[in-house]
Amino acid sequence: MIKKLLPIALVLFLISCDKKFNAIGADVIPSNVIQGKKETFPLGVSHTLIDVVQTNNMPVLQLGDRDDMLFGTTNAAIVTQVNLSNYDAIFGELSYQQEIDSTFNELETVTDVWLEIPFFTHENDEDGDGLIDEFDIDDNDPNSDSDGDGVSDIEETAMGTDPTKKDTDNDGINDGQDLETENPNPDKKLYSIDSLYGNKTAMFDVEVSKLNYFLRQLDPSNNFEQYQPYYSDFDVATHFDQVLGTHSMQLDLNEIVIDDAANLSPRLRIPLDKQAFQQLLINKEGDSELLSGESWQNYFRSIAIKTSNFSAPLLMLFDVNKMVIRVAYTYKGKKEDSTTGETEDKEMEFLLNAGILKFNTLTQTVPANANLNAIVSSNNMEQIALGGGLGSVATITLFEDDEVLESLKGKSWLINEANLTFYVDKQAVNQYGLTLPDRLYLYRANSGAPLIDFLEDVSASTTLNKLIYGGFLIEDEEKQYYKIRITNHLRNIISNDSINAPLQLSLTNGYTSQSQVELAKVYGSEVKLPAGAVSSPKSTVFVGPNPSDPALADFKAQLELYYTEIEQ
Repeated sequence: MIKKLLPIALVLFLISCDKKFNAIGADVIPSNVIQGKKETFPLGVSHTLIDVVQTNNMPVLQLGDRDDMLFGTTNAAIVTQVNLSNYDAIFGELSYQQEIDSTFNELETVTDVWLEIPFFTHENDEDGDGLIDEFDIDDNDPNSDSDGDGVSDIEETAMGTDPTKKDTDNDGINDGQDLETENPNPDKKLYSIDSLYGNKTAMFDVEVSKLNYFLRQLDPSNNFEQYQPYYSDFDVATHFDQVLGTHSMQLDLNEIVIDDAANLSPRLRIPLDKQAFQQLLINKEGDSELLSGESWQNYFRSIAIKTSNFSAPLLMLFDVNKMVIRVAYTYKGKKEDSTTGETEDKEMEFLLNAGILKFNTLTQTVPANANLNAIVSSNNMEQIALGGGLGSVATITLFEDDEVLESLKGKSWLINEANLTFYVDKQAVNQYGLTLPDRLYLYRANSGAPLIDFLEDVSASTTLNKLIYGGFLIEDEEKQYYKIRITNHLRNIISNDSINAPLQLSLTNGYTSQSQVELAKVYGSEVKLPAGAVSSPKSTVFVGPNPSDPALADFKAQLELYYTEIEQ
């Protein structure tokens, strides 16, 4: 996809550069200019390892084990508020007071409780044959026959048969020969599951518990004028109240079929204790705890979702905003059209949703590789290591030698383009089995503010923004690299005497929003990093500014400056 976007980005970039060039005025540029010069400058690099980080402002939350051969193994748990879907709730048909007044007890009884968090899914269908790409034997050919029954995928979609089953109706006759096929599940949908890292077939245990800890929105240590940060070292065990459910499981990535109801998209689905919710919820009908959000939060507090005992590493990323606790119950209700007051058992469900406050705990269960310390403590900075979660960020310093910067300020150069290019150290990435991030983000270390190049970049595609600013993973023959343009940032330093403050480099998610990237605080430090980096299970190693291997000399991290020299 990046390769497809590059021509667009290049055109936009050239337009942008042309505007900057023309704004100077053609009459002030002499005719005897020398075009196309390039200069490179060394970088200063240092690392910050992330031990404890703010996690309550992340775009997605992690659950499970992240296994990284460089940064170690980390277990992620989720802590979240839970809200009632409606307050002053009535269970059954009558309110608590109406039951008292009428001396009729509806006997509401919990029959099932499920905690559900949908997976990230997509249904991409490149060839438009009705069968999503993950299950399509050839996603560029609508006439391909994915199940080998003699009928093309697009024909099966039109006929209503299943393009993933040779025998849709299980009558022993393949669809290609069956003249009377009837699909027993015509509403079946297929999904491709995103954001699962590791072994999707792993067995593991999950525990859902109620905590006695009240999650507050505002920070009392800051006079309740700032939002309360919650950090990755939050101790769930200290605030344990009661177990709501335990379950040994393996992921089911199929659509969930519900009798007499719409099917559910694939999701993590955990059974919870029925008696617990009978006491905590249904039996509280009419009590003050259910009257308002404030009283409910003070009563129920929060829940924790933890995993353990993985047969193989598996990390799941979720949008916990879509989490629900589905409480199904029966009650006694009067039969319709009954003249004798006969009753019958009726069914209903009540939903609890994720609250506003939610965050991750991150616990390192296997320490980082000893080589990581060698990378980050090296004086020569042969390599740069970046990792999400409990990983690392790098501080980049331009022009450590002030005399070099002062010399640049005295030159008659028109800065056309300035880049920082970071080449992947493929040997290290392969050695540690790392998963490369999709994007990098460069920002001001002292304030966390984005560079002016980021702010002024209004380029966008259907899925990605800030194309000119860059930071994408680019694969070019045998090379893999990330290029970030800092042209305007450098112009301000050289021409406008802006402060040459250190920069922070981190991996991140795709930041499709044009707004500023939200940052998270590193506990006990002035360092901030993108919230998307905290929730990322990816990591990488780059060739540093001073590689010892001569074969890597052309790939070292450095500032690339393209300029036009104006002869006086």
